[in-house]
Amino acid sequence: MASVGTGLIFAVVALIPTYLFVRARRASRAVSSTETRSTASLTDDVVAVSGTVEAGPAGTLTHPVTGADALAVRWDVEEPDDADEETVDVDDSGRQTVPFRLVDDDGSVDVDPTEADLHLSSAHYEMFVNAGRAPGEQALTFIERVQGNEHRCHGTGTKRIHNTPINEATVHGTGGIQYESRALQPGDTGYVLGPARSDGDGTYTIGGDGEFLVSDMSRDALSESLGASQWLLAGAALLFYGIGAYFAFFG
Repeated sequence: MASVGTGLIFAVVALIPTYLFVRARRASRAVSSTETRSTASLTDDVVAVSGTVEAGPAGTLTHPVTGADALAVRWDVEEPDDADEETVDVDDSGRQTVPFRLVDDDGSVDVDPTEADLHLSSAHYEMFVNAGRAPGEQALTFIERVQGNEHRCHGTGTKRIHNTPINEATVHGTGGIQYESRALQPGDTGYVLGPARSDGDGTYTIGGDGEFLVSDMSRDALSESLGASQWLLAGAALLFYGIGAYFAFFG
């Protein structure tokens, strides 16, 4: 029975990469099947546009790590598993976004990335806890805020890991945590795929529910990235399913 239970645990774990694989595959198919349009030919439909990203009426946000102007920031926090210590594995991410404008040769379109999946390259990549150098002042402020929330959470005996605004970020673990960030900044080349809606004055806004991607990669580069990710996830899912089956039938 113990072997069957172990097999079931691995099968449940396999559901995570399976879910991520389905999302990556769906996104990859959406990118490959949606032709890029000019901002002058948008309709109330799922559209794909590319151009240069600029600040809109809402302005920019301050990158929590570098202090630079940004339009979207994603940070990832990871604590490698340490067999010699009793640590809580951390695999968390957080984000900040602000509505921005995408400009091409024919005009512009407003983008509200609140619900978008952010697929950001390493163009504005920063590892801000690095043994080789001290983090900058902005990164130190962010780390102190996270650690303060961590200590308060440990003090109450709770364990919560979730995506929150920067001033509410909650991360658990005691040491060896790696902090990385990626950003979309004004002047970057942008690719947006999502539902467009008319503003009633001849302009459009892209944003809302459904398939919605924002990237600083070209369509081809994003498609290649999503393709590589989905097969890695598929491999991970099959590995866990295989281990689960082994324990269930032969363990």
